Amino acid sequence: MMLRTSALLLLASGCAASARPGLAPATPDRRLAIVHVSDLESELLPAGGEGGIARFAAVIEALRRNADAPVVTVAAGDTFMPAPALQVEIDGRNAVDLANGRLGLQASALGNHEFDRGEDFLAERVRAAGFPYLTATVEFEGGALDAIDVENAQIAGRTPWLADHPGRVLPRGLLCAGGDLVREAGTTRCTGLTVGVIGATTAELRSIASTAVTVGLPEDDAALRGRVQEQADALAAEGVDVVVLLSHLQDVRAELALVEQGLTGVDVIVSGGGDDRLADEDDRLLPGDVPHALCADEANCYPLLRTAADGKPVAIVATDGQLRYVGSLELSFDERGAIAAIAPGSRPWPVDDATLAALGAVPDAAGLAIEARLEAELAGSRAPIAPVAPYLNGEREAVRNRETNLGNLSADSMAWAARQKGAAVAFALRNGGGIRASIGRLDDSGERAGGPVARLDVREALRFDNEIVVVTTTRRRLVETLEASLRGAGTGRGHFPQVSGELRLDYDPAAPEQVQRAEGGEVVGVAARGERVRALAVGGTPFVRDGEILDPDAPVTFATLTYLARGADGWFPGAAASLEILPIGVTEQEALAGFLAEQVAGGTWRDGAAYADPLPGEPATFQRLRPVNSAGAARNW
Repeated sequence: MMLRTSALLLLASGCAASARPGLAPATPDRRLAIVHVSDLESELLPAGGEGGIARFAAVIEALRRNADAPVVTVAAGDTFMPAPALQVEIDGRNAVDLANGRLGLQASALGNHEFDRGEDFLAERVRAAGFPYLTATVEFEGGALDAIDVENAQIAGRTPWLADHPGRVLPRGLLCAGGDLVREAGTTRCTGLTVGVIGATTAELRSIASTAVTVGLPEDDAALRGRVQEQADALAAEGVDVVVLLSHLQDVRAELALVEQGLTGVDVIVSGGGDDRLADEDDRLLPGDVPHALCADEANCYPLLRTAADGKPVAIVATDGQLRYVGSLELSFDERGAIAAIAPGSRPWPVDDATLAALGAVPDAAGLAIEARLEAELAGSRAPIAPVAPYLNGEREAVRNRETNLGNLSADSMAWAARQKGAAVAFALRNGGGIRASIGRLDDSGERAGGPVARLDVREALRFDNEIVVVTTTRRRLVETLEASLRGAGTGRGHFPQVSGELRLDYDPAAPEQVQRAEGGEVVGVAARGERVRALAVGGTPFVRDGEILDPDAPVTFATLTYLARGADGWFPGAAASLEILPIGVTEQEALAGFLAEQVAGGTWRDGAAYADPLPGEPATFQRLRPVNSAGAARNW
């Protein structure tokens, strides 16, 4: 087996590359292929020649079939989330359960979006799965999930085989790769490679799940790492061959930090939650996609390689989600059980027809049948509401980093809905991360274009369908919330704001950001106030000038989402319980559909001409959220 160049240059926790001499040659029984996916998020139908459950399952099966090593197939969490498909049944089964069951998953981390419909709903989905979910960082405190949880105390001294626990939640488990499970004399052994698998879920779960969760979470990053280390130590004590961490910490940088801060005993980390596209320069990606920004500073980026505190290499991989990519990592190990080589074919595979052809894969009839049934079930939601000329941009990289026209339209519709209910709101404010899809199409030349907006488009774009509430607070609290939303500006964080047309915000993404105080995964206050809000005006009235709040105790009333009003995404840090909140009985989907219909009926819509998407690189096109530096000059976009 050829050695991939990156296997010879192991980077020691961000330090300069250093050669690692003396790697022992691998033997056939010391090889492992990991086929991995993440952030499926109920996105079962193909779009623009990409994705879809039929193609996705075919790519996974082909990668397993073509692998030159024993294979395990795993997911890094968010195997489902609120979406039209999650509300559909096919032959008495949930459509997402049916589709995920075709992937051959052997284990998945427990992500944050699995909690979005509540813990009872999650328990139903776990029970229906043909595989277990793993998390060592979440403790269940009663309720439906507690009933299916296999706790640490129950597996002390003997890690269970995951094949024996489908439909359960465990902190860790074992997979048998390239062999059989032999059960004799009250014990079970694997005749191939024994792979220990650990799960980790973000400690920010209370803040970023759409529904409130009643779970125990680590107090801080050190406590989270400690819980993972406890599982790795237990696997080491049992002499497991390879250890894989399925980690849903929302950003691959968080997994890198685990290693940099001392995690040992883990050979591979499969990162999830951030849609992080780790890829080498010569890896083919889907049109318009580029590797993660981290890859610019790496000789090889799939996998990222680091050296743990015990001197052993750790391989970190991550793929984009929504059934658009499948990762395939093939490893060889030396006599000490350390990574010795990475097969040259290791890479993320785009889920499209070119990949099908390259792998000799053909979507099977069952996968195509799921797509056809789902299309039929959703056909009633395809009636157009309004014609739209511009492409309404809800792309993750856009809506989480800058003003977009779909963000503007959604916020405008929220302000309109509140006023329709008699609320005297000054504006509306929402998060970009709650916008999950664009509305539009590719024209004949491959360029993005508008098209008729159907109710299904609204459901896909605003799939959490949060209720709109009216909040009354002070200017000081508003600015504090905007500072909260601007943490990590430019790095794709879901708490980035989108605002209605009455609000104008100039912010400096290079200025000191707000630092929040958290306890048990819940934000309880502000440790450093942040200095990114430079100028703020509402309806032409200045609220902030040169970073100073004018009349900070003056009241302000605006529309937002109930998810944010309870302090989720770190908004209203430590103050959510004291807000004056008025529900209006309208959801974000209802608001957008109603706003569009009213505009069309009144003759003021004009195919959405007022909603041109701001153009990166042209600061003058950003009318609501304008990035500036401390001197007030517009920054490049």
